[in-house]
Amino acid sequence: MDLIDRFNRLVGEAVSYLYLAAVAMTGYEVVMRYLFNAPTTWAFEATIMVCAVAYLLSGGYVTQKKAHIAITSVSERLPKAVVWWLELFGLVVGIFAIGLLAYAGFRPALLAIELVERTGSAWNSPMPAIVKPLIVVGATLIVLQLVVHLVRHLRGR
Repeated sequence: MDLIDRFNRLVGEAVSYLYLAAVAMTGYEVVMRYLFNAPTTWAFEATIMVCAVAYLLSGGYVTQKKAHIAITSVSERLPKAVVWWLELFGLVVGIFAIGLLAYAGFRPALLAIELVERTGSAWNSPMPAIVKPLIVVGATLIVLQLVVHLVRHLRGR
């Protein structure tokens, strides 16, 4: 279980630097477009792709830290036993829902890789061939982390 925690932390911290790359690409595009009147064909799409990769691969880290948005105003007023059951319900539903996402995305991801699916834009990047498999990878990382939380939750009672 600690291995999954450490792996998600490592991946999450590593991909956080991709947001800096997105800022640099956006800055470059602004300078080229407005100072030199020479816009790029790749900067916008590359920025979207880099942010998508960072977002998808950071899900396990956010889950590991329990940093997702939560409405605590209700749970703070409930008895601990009720909160325990609500958390259990949330973990099971999360595993099921995100597991279905990973399952449903697997075949389209393989097809996108096989075809080297492209965007069809002026730059015509292989963004779908990169992002679609990462949806499956990111969802799998979240499911693994949710399973770790579930085991810890059940052991804690």
